[in-house]
Amino acid sequence: MSASMFNFINEKYRRDQLIDFMKETLRHSFILNMPTNYGATFRSFEALVEECRSTPAQSKLKQLVPSVGSFHTPLPLEAAFALYDQKYHISQRRHVTPSFNEIRHILNLAQVMALSKSLRMVTFDGDQTLYDDGGNFSADSILCVLLCKVNVLAGSSHSGWH
Repeated sequence: MSASMFNFINEKYRRDQLIDFMKETLRHSFILNMPTNYGATFRSFEALVEECRSTPAQSKLKQLVPSVGSFHTPLPLEAAFALYDQKYHISQRRHVTPSFNEIRHILNLAQVMALSKSLRMVTFDGDQTLYDDGGNFSADSILCVLLCKVNVLAGSSHSGWH
């Protein structure tokens, strides 16, 4: 069985309830083609995250999505959506809601934006976002070249690995 077929079969087991909740909440704005609501909806998500950070046990988000974990930083979701939309123009689509992966990318972007002033190191894990399961970077991959440049800079100034 191929990796893509395995992932397709097991998709329902790998869903994230927070992203599913966000996708469902955004549906009305996209189906009704109401782009002025997109930013407001992400601002509401941002407020839910902040409330969950300050009072996790009693938060509305925890009630709506019982499986939601802890948030260690604020998430500037409205700004992340605006930046993501600037590049991918998802608000220009008519009647097509953001995909699971697009919402995941917006959450990831918000996390990077929240950490951008204090971030000192980034590590990658093997969740098939950078290369196929069991695969490696090819030596001529642009990502490999860029990571090696960062490694040289980090190796010479902050870390002991080369």
